[in-house]
Amino acid sequence: MALSVHATLYAQDEKVLKKADAYFEAGNFYQARLTYEEALTFKPDNPDTHYKLAICYLELSLKTKALEHAAYAVKYSAVPTKDMYMLLAQTYHLNHQFDKAIEFYKKSDPNNTNKKVISKKIKECEYGKQYVSNATDAKVTNAGNIVNTEYHEYLPYITADRMKLFFTSRRPGSVGGKKAEDNQPYEDIYMCLNKGGAWDTPINVTSLNTETHDACVGLSEDGQTMFVYKGTNGGDLYISELKGKHWTKPEALPFNTPGFESTASLSPDGRTLYFIFKPTTGGSRDIYTCQRTLSGTWSKPKRLDIVNTEYDEDSPYIHPDGKTLYFSSQGHSSMGGYDVFKSTRLPNGTWSSPQNLGYPINTAGDEVYFVLSADGKVGFYSSDKEGGYGKQDIYSIRMPVSETEPQLTLLTGTVKDAATAKPTEAEITVTDNTTREIISKTKSNSEDGSYLIALPCGKNYGIAIEKKGHLFHSENINLDCSQGYKEYKKEIKLVEAKSGSKVVMKNIFFDTGKSDLRPESFEELNRLIKLLKENSSLKIEISGHTDNTGDPKANQILSEQRAASVVNFLIANGIEKSRLISKGYGSSMPIDTNDTPEGRQNNRRTEFKIL
Repeated sequence: MALSVHATLYAQDEKVLKKADAYFEAGNFYQARLTYEEALTFKPDNPDTHYKLAICYLELSLKTKALEHAAYAVKYSAVPTKDMYMLLAQTYHLNHQFDKAIEFYKKSDPNNTNKKVISKKIKECEYGKQYVSNATDAKVTNAGNIVNTEYHEYLPYITADRMKLFFTSRRPGSVGGKKAEDNQPYEDIYMCLNKGGAWDTPINVTSLNTETHDACVGLSEDGQTMFVYKGTNGGDLYISELKGKHWTKPEALPFNTPGFESTASLSPDGRTLYFIFKPTTGGSRDIYTCQRTLSGTWSKPKRLDIVNTEYDEDSPYIHPDGKTLYFSSQGHSSMGGYDVFKSTRLPNGTWSSPQNLGYPINTAGDEVYFVLSADGKVGFYSSDKEGGYGKQDIYSIRMPVSETEPQLTLLTGTVKDAATAKPTEAEITVTDNTTREIISKTKSNSEDGSYLIALPCGKNYGIAIEKKGHLFHSENINLDCSQGYKEYKKEIKLVEAKSGSKVVMKNIFFDTGKSDLRPESFEELNRLIKLLKENSSLKIEISGHTDNTGDPKANQILSEQRAASVVNFLIANGIEKSRLISKGYGSSMPIDTNDTPEGRQNNRRTEFKIL
């Protein structure tokens, strides 16, 4: 009777193990885990079952359980295999027991046949000990069950003001309504709004999602341009623009190849794209750059040498400061898996040696898809940390207080039609007043009028907001690199080009007490010339104004001379004298207080008015 029971249990055990092995080979580690656990109820001392169960736990980011079963497999195997030692080393490594990990990495390769791999793993452990013992005060927090589920969530991308979060998820309810080849739902793109400092319920971006995999792999800082990954042609990048409430149909970028292109980041001026490329002929994933002209054409991609290693790099992210590049790498001084690094573009155009962001931002697991708010205070990334809701979760990071404040200004607000008070789409041009080079062109959103512009330090920026049938609006922001981070909110009201309408030209510059136009003024004046040539019936008054400091008579004369300088420039550039009047008003027409430096600066101005 006992032999019969034993035979029955043996048969059941073999049946369950066969089923578990089938799940294991198919990559269905969740079902394999459950089935191997069932097998252990029949034969709890089978080292091979513990070994495979440890792999399942590792695949499911249950690192503590993986270590428990990997240790059992090694301890109770008559002759532990090299693979068993390697797995135990990896689980010690992932649990930050670095000395134990080093011990078993060495045991996994007694004949030095895998010397390069083992040497790298040991170095990672040494880096890990260094980073953990010198932990930063960064605080890493799971983004919570509003964003994360028991499924995969990754690729977080935020607008620079942290008001919108886009991410990719493989949760049920995907647009395809089916499951992919790995029995998981297809990838879809989701979006959350920041409501009072917390993320609102995610919304499926149905206009971008299809019946197969769709992933958001990059976002411009204003949230108006998205880069989408599709598994076509080996993996390609597509671009989509937000028009009002709707995203345009993604268009393939012209530099896609039969190789693998993914995770992209657009510089704040919209001119440089950083992305991942891996050729079909092998090699690792590397960071490449591609230049875009104002007309929209792309240059041939180039490898960004100093940040790349012989190992994989991923998820490049150029901060809105325009000079700090964050990326994940399995090379450099990684403490295991992908770590997040940063490199800074130097004044000579080269990049600094990549710096590991340290622990607890980085762990011995995978930290990828890092992005950072414009103020440098809050980051987001994906990680497979134990204790999350699923395999990969999205985490928020309160950055170390020791981090240097980004040197940039964030200009945000809305553009409205002054007559109707309704939001409107308008073209926004940012110009370097010193070089007269157009830095970028963008548009306010046609639905809500919103705009967001990141301005790195070190330039005198002229900003023009234009809409057909309206007078242009100008702003000036002069940024040195000692001001740190600034944020300005500005509601722009565009006035119709009709009699009585007037505009303050904020990019007209004179030296103190003088009336000679400085060259930084020329781009704004050329914009006025263009307006007058396109509207040949317009007649305008150019007026000069001062603050109330100094002698009133001298101020009056100076205001007249400055207005005359502008008129003379217009005449010299083809505008008929009969269409122009110059007037000086001295300090008699202030638009702000004269009791503060800022108010006095606003009062020192040049205006034009349609007659």
